[in-house]
Amino acid sequence: MKVLLITLLGFLLVPEFLISQDSLSLEKAISLGIENNYGIRIADKSILIAENNNSWARAGRTPTVDLNGQFSNTLINDNNEASFLQGTYYSGGLGGSLDAQWLLFAGGRVGIAKDQLSQLVDQQKLLKEETIHNLLKDIIQNYHDVLLQQSRLEIMEELYRLSLQRLEYEETRKEFGSSNEYNLIQFEEAVITDSINLVNQRTMIDISIRNLLQNLKVYRDEDYYAINDDFDVIAESLDIERLHSTLEESNYTLKSLSVIYQLDQLNTRLEESTLKPVISLNGSIGYSRNAFNFFKDNPNTGEPFDLIMSNRINGTLSANLNWNIYDGGVKNQNVENAKLQEEISALTFEEAKFELKNQLDILYKNYNNQLELLELSEIQLLIAAKNLNITNERFKSGQINSLDFRAVQNQYLNAGFNRLNAIYNVIITKSEIDWLVGSFAE
Repeated sequence: MKVLLITLLGFLLVPEFLISQDSLSLEKAISLGIENNYGIRIADKSILIAENNNSWARAGRTPTVDLNGQFSNTLINDNNEASFLQGTYYSGGLGGSLDAQWLLFAGGRVGIAKDQLSQLVDQQKLLKEETIHNLLKDIIQNYHDVLLQQSRLEIMEELYRLSLQRLEYEETRKEFGSSNEYNLIQFEEAVITDSINLVNQRTMIDISIRNLLQNLKVYRDEDYYAINDDFDVIAESLDIERLHSTLEESNYTLKSLSVIYQLDQLNTRLEESTLKPVISLNGSIGYSRNAFNFFKDNPNTGEPFDLIMSNRINGTLSANLNWNIYDGGVKNQNVENAKLQEEISALTFEEAKFELKNQLDILYKNYNNQLELLELSEIQLLIAAKNLNITNERFKSGQINSLDFRAVQNQYLNAGFNRLNAIYNVIITKSEIDWLVGSFAE
């Protein structure tokens, strides 16, 4: 039994995640995550599309020019006595033209369309920033979850080593007749239980690391990192008024709603522009070469008719005015609906701001509560550690039994876990606050 436990000690206290090639800091994790994230790459492509679309040509300011070509051949056999031409004849033509259209005035629609295209570019850039912002929160939380699980393992390893020491001590006592089989079994059971807990905790670490690497888009089999940062937190005092101000300026939900409101304002202006006239300029220039042949003899000469060739050059320039002066009130209704949509967007923005501030207040209070719990857990751990040392000495002197010793061990374990959970909750709550207000601390 002793040989088996020593083997377990060597296996359990050298976990796989410590055997790695490179150390992964939080800063490096964030850098890897941003570099590898597919959502950010997709956002970059979407920005390029929006920038390509953001042109005066797409808005309608520049003229359009079309090149048209035509080639035709017609053979007709007409036996209608009432027809001017009776018999078989051929006509054909080859020509081309340049046609141009230019919108001179459309009630300001061109400028509004260009503003809409610019807003769509800003919207895509905002979506990319939001993608990065959300990724930062996920990486920070995943990273500290790994540290939490590793720190829990360290406490378990400490208790495991202590259980082994107590078992060896109890075996020595039994050899000299100062203990019995029952006490020995209790310590063997404690060592096995601690061993099971260590294996389970290593599984938790493995899951946590895989979740982090999943967010970083890193394959564990290719790039394996150790995370060796200390798991601790600096108690930071927060100013709720400053947080409210930052939220109003930087929160991504409010930014997105603001862009939507601005697009609705442009849409209202666009609907109002339909009430104004539209003036356009059209121009065309063309050239054609035509052929005609009458398959019959010329009655004047008795010879077949010759092939007749002709050329034509044509050019046109026109200005068109279109002004819809009555449509049953449809355009006015569209304008009114657009204004109502503006009001809806404004109300949605105010509602979101109210709800977000309420969420921030809840997180702020929760953060302060977590700081208090952290302070209490530090005291609890000090007391539990002191109690464990005293209990260990009392056990050596035979004043308490193995069950009492195990109970104190579990108290120390729970106190250690409470402290780690308190640290983790402070970090997570702070990251939720930073994410909500739209600005992570440097």
